[in-house]
Amino acid sequence: MPLYTEKQRKAVLARAGEAVQARIGGATEVTLGTGAAKQTFDLDAGGYCNRFVRQVFETSLGLSPFTWYFGAAKACQTLAKLKPYEVPLKDRQPGDILGFAGDPGHICLYLGTDFDPSKELVAENTSARRGFPAAPGDEGDPLRQPQRG
Repeated sequence: MPLYTEKQRKAVLARAGEAVQARIGGATEVTLGTGAAKQTFDLDAGGYCNRFVRQVFETSLGLSPFTWYFGAAKACQTLAKLKPYEVPLKDRQPGDILGFAGDPGHICLYLGTDFDPSKELVAENTSARRGFPAAPGDEGDPLRQPQRG
């Protein structure tokens, strides 16, 4: 059974899209959500993938900051909390959380082809220069295999 309803999944995807679109539009921050769930996204700060995913879920689900059940200090800790709900990569759906192992790890939100039918995308916050926009921060990126170093 899915953790979130279809309505909630769509709200999460829409919220991630709002944050990425604000950054593409040149904003350095955007306030999203309403009431107790309202939060400011720092769109230019890189290296905050876990914060980005947490804020997307909290603001779209109407949760106060830092109350999302899967929230944690590091991406690897959030991924550990999500482990019981893991699905095979081939069965991923837009709105699913993807992650790469390590400490602190990396986490992103799978968008699928909902925003661009020509490619699979993820919404994420990175410290790297990739995706669109290419500078570190919140962005939309093509889905790629983890880099091994």
